[in-house]
Amino acid sequence: MGFISFIRSIWNTPPRHSVKHKVRRYDGARRGRNYGGWMSSQNSANADIWTDLTTLRGRSRDLCRNNDYARGVIGRLVDNVIYQGIGFQAQVKQVKNPNNSDDRVNYLIETAWKNWAEEKMWCHTAGKLNFVELQQLAFRSVLESGEVFIRKVKQSFSASPVPFALEIIEADQCSEDHNQTYGGNQIVMGVEIDKWQRPVAYWFYKQHPGDMWQGRGGVVSRELERVPANEIIHLHFSDRPNQLRGLPILYSTLCRLKNVGDYEESEQLAAKLAACVMGIVTTPDADLLSEPGDGSGALPADEKFEPGVIRYQASGEQFNLLDPTRPNPNLVAFIEAQLRASGAGIGASYETMSNDYSKSNYSSSRLSLITSRDRYKVLQAWFVSSFNQEVLLGNPESDGWLDLAVLSGALNFPDYELRPQRYAAIKWQCRGWSWVDPHKEVKATLASLAGGMTSLTRVYAEQGEDFEESVKTIARERAFLEANGINVNFDGYQVGEEEESNK
Repeated sequence: MGFISFIRSIWNTPPRHSVKHKVRRYDGARRGRNYGGWMSSQNSANADIWTDLTTLRGRSRDLCRNNDYARGVIGRLVDNVIYQGIGFQAQVKQVKNPNNSDDRVNYLIETAWKNWAEEKMWCHTAGKLNFVELQQLAFRSVLESGEVFIRKVKQSFSASPVPFALEIIEADQCSEDHNQTYGGNQIVMGVEIDKWQRPVAYWFYKQHPGDMWQGRGGVVSRELERVPANEIIHLHFSDRPNQLRGLPILYSTLCRLKNVGDYEESEQLAAKLAACVMGIVTTPDADLLSEPGDGSGALPADEKFEPGVIRYQASGEQFNLLDPTRPNPNLVAFIEAQLRASGAGIGASYETMSNDYSKSNYSSSRLSLITSRDRYKVLQAWFVSSFNQEVLLGNPESDGWLDLAVLSGALNFPDYELRPQRYAAIKWQCRGWSWVDPHKEVKATLASLAGGMTSLTRVYAEQGEDFEESVKTIARERAFLEANGINVNFDGYQVGEEEESNK
């Protein structure tokens, strides 16, 4: 008998392989009295979404209309991610000297794009939005409704030199109830996919299903239109593999924000009632009160009170002043806890959710901003690759603005078809953010530059500025100052001088 077998025989312990697993390995899979009501499913992402999509979308929109916190956080996300639009800088290189920028070509691309993007009648099929406004509306729709569809229309509007415009289609128009097979493909919630789960086409209602003003007699047409996928940019977030439709960003916190709004409303009502009710009249003997209006002089059993009014009572009665319990001292703590939890679900800080900076100092504000800005940068990168890149450059299966600008002759690049990648050299410029404490952070930035830990290009990009354009602007400004006899010595200033002078 081996040593281990000997020890087991003493303690009467069976070998490891013979022990029956009577306890689950994962606490999250426990059952019993405390977890019996925890319902879960093994459905696919699309099956789960199809069940609740319209309800989640409708409730999210309702909160964004009527809940200040929901409306505020959506607005701040749009402001921080899109701001005044995500622009670009063409970076086409010379053919003979690949290390040098082709300034003429870059200028032509940027000028043609600017003219098209700023003209509402050219870039928007309805002629109501310029490209910046299209970006803002598209991103807001993704946050609020979960998704939005952008249709690339190869047509010239209002004599546009580039036959290209964008149509923005609300999520409701893609029929989530259209589920069947078509030509060997599967249609799931209005999205037609092949065996590799690639979208082949989208099925849209020709009219918005919630529009009660179109059609004869107010009857909305339910006719569907099949649009090839290469004409559609479908913007939505994916939380699971093969997810075809998007959910609002508020979906996990809808009930929490609704409860916050309802609780605030009930507290406001209770505070109004507490302010109006002045007290209760009691009498030693209930028989002293007679029926109202019998001429005995007794007060009515029910009396309407108004704020700030004290009524004199009949003889023998006693007036007891009520002690209002409003405002509720727990109200603020409750709302703060709910908004912190909501912010965690959305990916926004408490300050972003509440617009409350009363409890912030430099360190906490900087930590909160760094975390929030990391989230904004992720959203910016997603939006650039999913929307801006698709609009400007298209993809191997779909033309973009630049393709149509060259094909129409608005841009004359004879070698475009041979070297399309040369002209696709684009640098996108998202918004940046100012420093929390400029004096401290400028010192840290200069130290990082001196130590070779960062670059000027990155520093300028973090502030939302383009390095090359900024250098040209600075040189132009200094030349202008010198030409007009103004000598400003920028180089003589040291960052530490102010601190030394204040000691």
